[in-house]
Amino acid sequence: MNRYKYLIPGTLALLLLVGTNATADLTKPAPTPALQTASPSPNLPTGTVISVGDGDTFRMAYQGQLLTIRMACIDAPESTQVPYGPAAAARLRELLPKKTEIRFREVDRDRYGRVVAEVYLLDGTSVNLKLVQEGQAVVYRQYLSACPESRETLLAEEAQARRAKLNFWSQANPLMPWDYRQGLTSSPPLPEPTPTTPVPIRDPQRGRCDCPYDLDNAGRACGDRSSYSRSGGTNRICYVGEGP
Repeated sequence: MNRYKYLIPGTLALLLLVGTNATADLTKPAPTPALQTASPSPNLPTGTVISVGDGDTFRMAYQGQLLTIRMACIDAPESTQVPYGPAAAARLRELLPKKTEIRFREVDRDRYGRVVAEVYLLDGTSVNLKLVQEGQAVVYRQYLSACPESRETLLAEEAQARRAKLNFWSQANPLMPWDYRQGLTSSPPLPEPTPTTPVPIRDPQRGRCDCPYDLDNAGRACGDRSSYSRSGGTNRICYVGEGP
């Protein structure tokens, strides 16, 4: 049973001119429509940026407190992942210079006591999404459930940044920040995203076959054996664009 819903970032319109000698210029693809997350509520708390630590953390003043913010659902290269880590930090400093007022939606507190949050400029721009769009950060799929309203947009924009080979994605075999922190020297290869390839909504899980890209106990892709693929199987949400 085929239940794939493909994410198509843009289509090229063909203009048929009847009775004229004009021809359509097919050399340039139509621009990809921008995906937007929900506008932040004006009732979200507001803080003032004090300093930026790296590509996904900064400090801010809020109600007389000094808080460290860890940006939710994304992961930037570490500072020692040269040149991509320093570049991500520099870009975040451009987006959040000192004394910038931001709105934030707290989604968690991590084990270091940092506020894990979605961060917005006062004009509504999602800073988390901006970094992903530019290839300065990657989607942190392990914690993506914390951002239900923006998860599909984050994944879609990451796929587009990968296709364009922007910044971190300009590498042939990028080492994911979470693997780097564990001392690994390589990350599992990611499938090349294309406009006709469905984007997985999470990382593969071993020992269960909910989705086609999950792995069985022997480490083999589940494929058509997954609950998602079988006719009458359990309804699963496995790819971007599915579900409510």
